[in-house]
Amino acid sequence: MHAKNRVSPGEGENRDVERRRRDRRFAMSSQEGKLVATLAHEINNPLDSLQNLLYLTKEEALTDKGREYLQMAGEEVRRVSQITYSALHASDAPDDTTNTNVPRLLRSVIDFYNVRFETRGISVNSRYCTDGDLAVHAGPLRQVFSNLLLNAVDSVPMGGRLYARVTTAHEWTGSQRQGLRVTIADNGAGIAPENLHKILEPFFTTKGSRGTGLGLSLVKDVVREHGGTLRVRSSTKPGHTGSIFAIFLPADRTESSARAAD
Repeated sequence: MHAKNRVSPGEGENRDVERRRRDRRFAMSSQEGKLVATLAHEINNPLDSLQNLLYLTKEEALTDKGREYLQMAGEEVRRVSQITYSALHASDAPDDTTNTNVPRLLRSVIDFYNVRFETRGISVNSRYCTDGDLAVHAGPLRQVFSNLLLNAVDSVPMGGRLYARVTTAHEWTGSQRQGLRVTIADNGAGIAPENLHKILEPFFTTKGSRGTGLGLSLVKDVVREHGGTLRVRSSTKPGHTGSIFAIFLPADRTESSARAAD
């Protein structure tokens, strides 16, 4: 009876090898795996935009508009390079903040996706303050705006509405620091109450195989790196559906807040 439970030396060795492989895979998934997944997600958006732009140039390559598309495509390729470099050299990257006009940065992202908005009949209502210069990480902040806008596009129906605002403001809580508040809202389907507290977690997604669950996690991390705060409100009530993402960016980062979300 006991012979059936015996394990030959070869079988035991094979099991040890397989166990070590599993251990290595687990270690990789907790470190390198997250980096690779994050990198893949961040590369995906500009590459998708690049493909759209190159498609548009097929018919307009010899026109002024075609040359404009090609220039935008070149900028997206540079973004891919910068994202990859930053991810691979994160440990020794300097604090490369630059004085940036945040309203102009958001407007450039909206303009970039204008073709996608028009294709879906989505109207964008925007309003910007006149004094909106801050020392920020312009590349990551641009990706934050891109992620929030694309999420909104996925949520709203054909003919839906998006709202984008940049205003001078003070922090609602804590030391009430002065800074800018960036608000991106939509009249989409909204976020189910049971999911609202999960959406900023890495790898959580409601998009199934179409999503990685890293977009909003990145938004949270970038806001935290700027010493800012992120507030999310959403409703799924019939007739009053939609979501609001409000980001506060402090003018003085020396009083950095540890909060990333409320």
